[in-house]
Order: sequence, then C-alpha cells, then structure tokens
Amino acid sequence: AKSAAMISQLFILAPNGHTIVHKDYRGDVPKEASETFLRKIVEKSDASPIFQVDGVNYLCVRKNGLFFLCTTVHNVSPAFVIELLTQLTKVCKDYIGVLNEESLRKNFTLIYELVDEIMDFGYPQCAATAELQAFVFNEPAPVSNPAQGRLATLKSSPKTMSSKAVHKPIALRDSSRGDKNEIFVDVIDRISATFNASGQVRTFSIDGSIQMKSYLSGSPELHLALNDELIISSSGKAGYGMVELDNVNFHECVNLEKFEQEKMLVLEPPHGEFVLMNFHIGSLRHEGQIPFRLTPTLTPISEYKQELRLQVHAEFPEKYHGANVKVQFTVPKSSTGATVELAPQAKGQTSDYDDASKTVTWQIRKFVGSSVHSISCKFVVSAGCNPRKEMGPISMNFEIPMYNVSQLQVLHLKIVERNKSYNPHRW
Repeated sequence: AKSAAMISQLFILAPNGHTIVHKDYRGDVPKEASETFLRKIVEKSDASPIFQVDGVNYLCVRKNGLFFLCTTVHNVSPAFVIELLTQLTKVCKDYIGVLNEESLRKNFTLIYELVDEIMDFGYPQCAATAELQAFVFNEPAPVSNPAQGRLATLKSSPKTMSSKAVHKPIALRDSSRGDKNEIFVDVIDRISATFNASGQVRTFSIDGSIQMKSYLSGSPELHLALNDELIISSSGKAGYGMVELDNVNFHECVNLEKFEQEKMLVLEPPHGEFVLMNFHIGSLRHEGQIPFRLTPTLTPISEYKQELRLQVHAEFPEKYHGANVKVQFTVPKSSTGATVELAPQAKGQTSDYDDASKTVTWQIRKFVGSSVHSISCKFVVSAGCNPRKEMGPISMNFEIPMYNVSQLQVLHLKIVERNKSYNPHRW
C-alpha cells in the first residue's frame, strides 16, 4: 500500500529545459530521466502530462512555463501525484512571492528546504503552507517583479491595490521583517463563449473564483459579505436584478452558517494563497455580459484574391481596458501569399502570419472600452476553393482588470479581533 505514493525523482525544469531543482530519492530511475521527458515533449507538442517510457512513469504539472516533474517505477495514483505537484507550485509561490525561473534560482536554498520538508525518501509528508512555517528558516531573496512595468498604468482607488502587491512572500514564523497584517481578495471571471458566423451566441459560460492571499498573523476570524441579491439557481428564487450563480463550492475553512440568510462567509484563512470559492454560470443572462463583439467580413477582390476584414468592438465602459488581448484565425489551407495589414492609427498592436499553420495572430497591448480596432488579411485562393467554408474559426483571449462580468462582489471584509493587541493593517 505504501508504494501507491512512492516517488523516485523530483525535478523543477526551466522553460528552456535546464534543471533548477533535482532530488533523487530512491536511485531506481536513470539520472537522465529529465532528458527523456524533454525529448517526449519536443516530439509531441500536445503530449499528455502523464506517460510511461521504458517502465518509468512521468507525471508533470506545468506552471508559468516551468515544469514540475515526478518520476517513479511504481504504480502510483496519478491524481495524487498531480495534486501533490500542484500544491508544490502553490507552496513555492507562497514562500518566494512570484513563481518564475529567476525567483527559483535566487531562492535556490529555500526551495530545497521546502522540498526536503514536503517529501522524505519519496513519501509525501506535508504540503500545507501554514504547517511548513515551523520548519522553514531560510529568508526569501528579493526578486524584481515582472508585472511592475505593465501594471504601472493602473490607478489604485482607496479600496483596491495594484495586483503586484500580492507578489511578495509570506512572513516566516517569528520573522523579524516587520511585515504588515494584510489580506488580499480578488474576484476572477473566466469567460468561455462561442459565436456563429452571424455573431449570435452559441455557448456561454463563466467559471469564476474568489482568491485570497493572507499575510495575517495568528488565526483571526474573517467575515466576508457578498451581494445581498446573490442566489444559487438550485434554490429556485431567481428574479430581476438578482446575481444568479448555477453552482458554487467553498474552501474547507469556510463556515456557511450565515451564508443562506446574510450572504456572509465566516472563515479562519490559512496562510498564503488559496481559492475561497469557485462558482459557475452556465448560460448568458443578458447581452451586457459579452465584453467583445467580433465582426468578420469576407469580400472578393478579384477572381482569385480574397480579403478578410475583422472588426473588434469593446462592449464594456471606457473607464476599463482589455489587456494582453490576442486574436487568432486561420486562412484556407490551400491559400497562398497572405498579407496582414493593421489600421493606420494602430498603436501598441502587432500582427504575425505563420504560413506553416496558416494562422494570423493579432496582439493588442491595451484595448480601451467602447473603442473599435480592425485588421485586414488578403490572400490568394485556388480555383474551386470555397473560402467561406474553409475560413476560421476566430479565437480571442484577453484580460480586463477591475471588470467583473458575473457581478459577484465582495461588499466588505471584517476581521473579528479576539484581543485588542491584534491590529490589522488597512489601506
């Protein structure tokens, strides 16, 4: 039964494949296992995170371009190891602040200290941020924040702080750093939608979460209040003006006694970063939930030449903006000589055409609300080709800081002080 959780090796690999951390617990797997793993990844770009080569099981989680990899010759539970690696990424982020290659290399000794506490001779021991604090003594090294320049344009209102504020490590137990008592709350909506050629919504869903990162000392009790109009669809009380969620689930630390009547979550937050609540909205409630509209127009220039003109309109208010906007589409496989042209006044935009995959990639650094941007793509088609059937699909990825499509809100967050000496920092 013990072998069900027995791990032979642990690797943390950089995006370029170089080894940052390597622990060989049992000596029963060849040392070049990471090279075998990388060859498999290079051979097949969509390789499974779990596979077997020459009797060795490889299990991998990829986070921020880094590979967290375990190898074993035993028949382990894949879900267990994937969960362990996922928790390892969270613990590393909690202790060093930001998870990237630079931070891992600068905090080399701290990461090895964490790995030694989390696993012993290939057996997982403890992977909880709070419980590890008693055994970890290395201080994190400061790391330059990669998001600093990109987020400099965001203005902080009295109730919010720039998201770079959470990119700092938690305080170690009995630390003399003098960190403030702080807790950060983010409401995140992940929208997935498909449209037909006429622009009508085919599918729409929101998978969202409330994420917290706690720097509070001790174990204070928090009261977090959500919208008064919030309802869960299964209760059958939907109505005009209500914020309706189809499904929800909560972190194990949440007490739901006051949720039904007062929409209040009572909790004692664990140290570090965690997901307080997940929620799902499975259908479009109203047209205002669609942040962008895409309007493609395909017109023939000549018998063999076609032009696709794509217009993207931001439906959200102009006080918000889309960031890291990326639009991709494909032209017909049989087409040749594709050229891409941006609008003359386009600023902060780039376009790229990959002839091998016939894919056009259009990136917009900042997409202000209520504005319109367009791109034109001309290409030559062969006789008998029907470009309307061979075009597309068009995909779009984006982020909209401070904009909440689901309308789920945190009305207030109160810290219930158990003694007067506890003085939380407020901003």
